[in-house]
Amino acid sequence: MLQAPHSSGERDRLLVHASTAQQMLQLLHRPAGTAGDPTRTVMLDPALTAAVVRAANSAHLGYSGRIGGVRQATVMLGGTLVASLAASRVADLVFDPSPPEYPDWLWPHSLTVACACSVLAKRTGESPDDAYTAGLLHDVGWLLMISNGLPVDGEDSDHARIGAALLSRWNFPAGIVSAVKHHHSRPAALVTMLDRVVVAAHGIAKGMGVASPEPSISKLEALRLVDLPGVRASVIIAEVEQELAMMTSEIRGGK
Repeated sequence: MLQAPHSSGERDRLLVHASTAQQMLQLLHRPAGTAGDPTRTVMLDPALTAAVVRAANSAHLGYSGRIGGVRQATVMLGGTLVASLAASRVADLVFDPSPPEYPDWLWPHSLTVACACSVLAKRTGESPDDAYTAGLLHDVGWLLMISNGLPVDGEDSDHARIGAALLSRWNFPAGIVSAVKHHHSRPAALVTMLDRVVVAAHGIAKGMGVASPEPSISKLEALRLVDLPGVRASVIIAEVEQELAMMTSEIRGGK
């Protein structure tokens, strides 16, 4: 079973993926006033998203537990502060002489689940931004372990509890904390729609062939779970693929 690290500030710092770190560095080095969207780059990375949303939910700002999406957090904090937070997190990776290895499957899996959450949220009346954050951070427990150089077991669902505890400590909205905590719970035991959206998005990602060692429901079970039995899985998958393409266009070289 996974063991959570101590909750000191340094131990809680999450590893940034190399692709998003490179993209953020490119954006930060562009001349002032040129094209580039740091907010969208932040939304591509679990560690950057966690840092920005955590800052927006700081008790000192009076919005603790109320800000769930990066876009809303950017409005609260301002683009300059968001860029500064991102730069600080990227610097950790740049100046670490031996950063932990980021598992090949974790980043694309997290991104796909996040985009699937956003697509399903639009059809179920949930906040797409909050759902996206919940999907992107659903495996933050594993990322915490990896960032601290601790071994992880791909079949151990205890990472869900660890991730939820971390986000709760960082004053994330209760709905997002719950969705992270319960993303391996039995479908019949899920209470909120956001909980079901994350589990369903997990199933959609599996149906798309996105690699992950985690167990998951099927794409048809996913649609039933969120009360969309009349919608074809191929339609949802096409929408998720479109969302993914839009989110990753700059990293892939598109403008």
